[in-house]
Amino acid sequence: MDDIMQRIEKSVGYKVNKITKLEYVTNNYVYDVVVSDDSYIFKVYRNKFWPENGKLSFVNSLLINHNIPCAELIEFSREDLGFPNGFLLEKKLQGISAEQMSFNEAEEINFYVKLAELISSIHKISIQNFGYIGYGKANYISMVSFFEDEFDNRMNTLNEKGVYDRNRLGNMKSLFFDGLNKFDNLPSVLCHGDLSTKNVIISTNGDLALIDWDDAMSYNWMADISRLTFWMKMNYSEKNYGIFKKSFLEHYDTIYRKSEFEEFEKNFHIYIAMDCLSFYMEIGDKAMQDKTMNYLDLLVS
Repeated sequence: MDDIMQRIEKSVGYKVNKITKLEYVTNNYVYDVVVSDDSYIFKVYRNKFWPENGKLSFVNSLLINHNIPCAELIEFSREDLGFPNGFLLEKKLQGISAEQMSFNEAEEINFYVKLAELISSIHKISIQNFGYIGYGKANYISMVSFFEDEFDNRMNTLNEKGVYDRNRLGNMKSLFFDGLNKFDNLPSVLCHGDLSTKNVIISTNGDLALIDWDDAMSYNWMADISRLTFWMKMNYSEKNYGIFKKSFLEHYDTIYRKSEFEEFEKNFHIYIAMDCLSFYMEIGDKAMQDKTMNYLDLLVS
């Protein structure tokens, strides 16, 4: 904690008044910090390769240049020997996480209407090529070519864990790429990569902003929205899933094949489910592991 306080004070030039570790974060160490009259978030990473170097500053600049609300990035570095995996320091957005809100149905519908408008504006930001965007450069000329590498990584992980055999995984791969190939003409855009209520801040006047851009990628718009609808599928009843998904899609704005989203979504949920399954196994969340496996089996049945 002393090292963290010294690092923050070196970056902002003022003494830390208060620092509190956020206990609900599973994949990194995150601290709520008060310095003078300002609030900050300090994040210590567990993985020295993720997020990619240069990505967060690139994304932050893009958002600011396009007048999209976001937290101000103060510093991201892997050069400090005290934090070899890297750290992030950013201004804290004032408001409350949508995950912590108690909505009635009408309020939650309105939330997804506003979220659709925000995500629509983000997806207007084009990025050359597909894939990882460290230093703002993606290297794959198509989304299919990117996932030809990524999907095999997910397959190998699940096979090594003994979850599925090679034949079952091969079937998943065939279904996934049959769907993905149909949409390879969609352009690459800035994608948040982890859309859910935990990453949306609602200000006191009701405006929305996204936080935690660690998983930002260059994908087509459907991939980003599929991540959101997968989260909905895992966290809502079937009825509410349908209501909130419909509200979001009705207010999402794009000229690119919007009517075909559900065809893309079904196949892309295969990849997301495989990705999330590995994560739930890693953190030991048996309930979400079982729920994800049941949905994945349904997708490929």
